[in-house]
Amino acid sequence: MNDQREFDTSATLLMRLRDLDDREAWDAFVERYTPVIFSWCLRFQLQDSDASDVTQDVLFKLVRVMREFQYDPDRGSFRGWLKTVTNNTVRDLAKSWKTRTRGSGDSAVANMLSSIQSPESLASLASVIEAQYDQELLHAAEQRVKLRVKPHTWEAYRQVAIDRQPAAAVASSLDMPIGEVYVAKSRVIKSLREEVRKLEGL
Repeated sequence: MNDQREFDTSATLLMRLRDLDDREAWDAFVERYTPVIFSWCLRFQLQDSDASDVTQDVLFKLVRVMREFQYDPDRGSFRGWLKTVTNNTVRDLAKSWKTRTRGSGDSAVANMLSSIQSPESLASLASVIEAQYDQELLHAAEQRVKLRVKPHTWEAYRQVAIDRQPAAAVASSLDMPIGEVYVAKSRVIKSLREEVRKLEGL
């Protein structure tokens, strides 16, 4: 997986999507976000067929709105906006089910529909998605930073920050002064923060 391609939706791409005839831009967008939207739908416990229907509905909505879409980073990320569109589409689906099943007496169906539409369900979904996204974002940043720093610097960071080993033990195993271990950890963490900001992009 190309981490830059996965996380850095550029403002240029969003501008290109305003041209419905720009096949290359739309292909790139659909390839990138179709699995993301589908996975969000599955977290609502939708069946694959329903998740596919919602994903298609979201993409159709995007085709209608992207021509006039104005991205404003001060109002939040594009990914966050897309997640809201997906949430609303799932709720619309649940409402249509509720209308069709009204009077059926099937309490299990009613409970499932209520769960999908509940604010608690949406909040739980958002929490899970954000946690997963943060982990993916950190992993992408780590892959980039690892290529830029010296191997012993990365290894010091990994052992102290990831493996939670005592700095003194890391200094001994890497034959480094303990002060350099702390400096290495600090340097990598600073670089990771910068990369996360870049990758979060839109």
